[in-house]
Order: sequence, then structure tokens, then C-alpha cells
Amino acid sequence: MRILLLSHAPSIHTQRWARALAGRGHEVRLLSVTPAPGAAFPGEPIGWSGAPVPFPFLRYAAARAGVRRVLATWKPDATVAHFLPNYGFLAALAGARPFVLVAWGSDLLVNARRTPLHEARARWVLGRAALVHVDAENLASAARDLGAPPDRVWSRPWGVEVDALAPSTAWRRRLESAGTLRILWNRMLEPLYDPETFLRALASLKRSGRAFRATMAGDGPLRAELEAAAARLGLGIGADVRFVGRVDEAAMRALYREHEFYVSMSRSDSTSQSLLEAMAAGLYPIVSDIPGNAPWVRGAADARERAGDAGRLVPCGDDRLLAEAIAAAAEDSGAEARIARGMARVRAEADWAETVALFEARLAAMAREGSR
Repeated sequence: MRILLLSHAPSIHTQRWARALAGRGHEVRLLSVTPAPGAAFPGEPIGWSGAPVPFPFLRYAAARAGVRRVLATWKPDATVAHFLPNYGFLAALAGARPFVLVAWGSDLLVNARRTPLHEARARWVLGRAALVHVDAENLASAARDLGAPPDRVWSRPWGVEVDALAPSTAWRRRLESAGTLRILWNRMLEPLYDPETFLRALASLKRSGRAFRATMAGDGPLRAELEAAAARLGLGIGADVRFVGRVDEAAMRALYREHEFYVSMSRSDSTSQSLLEAMAAGLYPIVSDIPGNAPWVRGAADARERAGDAGRLVPCGDDRLLAEAIAAAAEDSGAEARIARGMARVRAEADWAETVALFEARLAAMAREGSR
């Protein structure tokens, strides 16, 4: 098939989807308002190239003509657009038929309800997509509430490469050999993911005498502020906590192997790729109790401790309970059983190769229907 991909080229997720579809023998062409020189799929630049526009969405409206030219001359069998407010909007605006909208989470859970104008745009795009791919039930519900026909909404986690992430050493052995709690954070450093709560929890751990080493892998507008906050809280940068910025896929897998605990305090999310990777890599997840996280972690367990059958859940924004949960996880006699259940769950329900095969089958069915 000829597959036209509209997406943010620098994103690791865009590159991953492009490689996977091309790897299955399809001709993939990536168009992007923001190209990624040097990437496997750098993306053909489209859109406004003059002075900065006053509103970001105008950059995508200006790309309409370029997309329409490719649709008319290259004639793709299907178009795939990632993230509703920009490339989904662009696919609908350019008249791509058929096109799949791949939702990323915040596009439906946050952006779509920001103003009546944002909601109207979301409803317009959802009504024109032949298929809406979401990765969690809360996202599917949001899509339906915004007018997506239920029979066009497909819920399936993107998934992770479970074999490549599988640990080579048992969790307890890694913990004992480390001699300290090694805690990984790899979400963006922006308000939605609430890294401030994580730092306050680390400060509580330090005051209690717990030895730990935390790594914050990720970047964002809060980084300088967080580094200053870490110093104010008495956390030694480079000793207690280190900020390593955004890392590539190989470096991230190395970080999973170097840590035993994974923390995310996101205030809103669908199925988190980072959570799935951490679980597949054999880390103990301690995450915010939100609809995107809970199905992967929660099970029949002590409600007071908020311990699930595959990790621990903590109320959003509660640094005291987060610190207690990290300390409790370190002493959890059932930790390895929880981690094994999590790994099995991800393998059964979120294998990347299976997701790509299922996605490919839906694209092929759409292409056949479109040709008729």
C-alpha cells in the first residue's frame, strides 16, 4: 500500500510508526510542518515558511495546499494523521479519503475541551475520520462523547517491544546489588506530568533517611525551575537526582536496566507508553491514580495501601503519599510477583508487533473499500 503519514517528524512515536509500516513492505511518505533532518524519516516540509504566524493552527491550515497536491499526484491508498488538533485537522481540511486519526491522549482529553472553538474543531475532525485509533478506554469514551461514530473507534494500546525490553536479571537481585533505591522518571518536564510532586516526594524520602538515586529523563519548559527547586529542597543534583534531558531509544532502554522503580504523576493520560515500557522492563511502577494508569496497575489488593496487583497507585499531586508508596514498594515482599504480573499483562495486551499487524489489516480494509 501507499501510506501517507501526516505527523510531527521529530517525535520518536512518528519515527517508530513510519519504520514499522515501511518495514512491512509499504511505501510510506511522511509530510510534516516540522521536519527532522537526519532521522530515518526526515519528513517532507509543508506549510508556512515565511514570518511566524500569530496562531499555531494557522501553520497547519497553510499546509493544506501542499497536502492536497500530494493526495492528487501520489494518490495514497490511505492517510494516517497523528494528533487531532494539528495533523488530524490538516487531513480533514485537505480532504484526505480515507484517513485514520491516531489520538495521542491530550488531544482528546485536554485540548478538545479547552474552548467551544477547540471542541467544534475536534467534532469536525472526528466526523471525517474513517477510523479513530485510541489506546485506552477513557480515550475511546472521549472520542465517542465528541461525536465519533462508535463503530469507527478502535481501542488498542500502541504497545511496546516486549522482548527487547525484557530484563536479564531478577528485580530483587538488582535492588540488592544497587544498595540504594534507583528511581526513574521519564515524562516531559511540563505541568501536565507534575514533576514538582515527584521532587517534593524525593525530599521527604531524603529527610526520612532513605538512600536513593533518581534520574529525570525528559525535557520541557520546567527544567530550569525544577533544577532550582531540587536545590531548595536539599536534593543534590548529580548525587540524589540527575537531569539527563531527552534521550534516544537505546539510551532509554539502558536507563530501564539501571533502575528498579518507575514513577509517573501525570494528571491526565491515556495508556502511557512509558508505563508499558517500564512494566515490560521489569520495573516496579508507582503512578498517579488516573483512568489511563489504573487498568494496568490496579488489582484486588489493600485499598488503604492503594497497592495494585502490578504496582502502586497514588492520588494526583500528593507528594506525602508518593513518598510513602516508594518506601513501601522497597519493602514489598510481593514485589517480584507484582512485577511478573505486570510483565505478563503487557505481553498479552500490548505487544507492538501485534498492534502494527492489526493496524495494517484495518488500513488494507479501508483501502479496498476506498477503491470501490
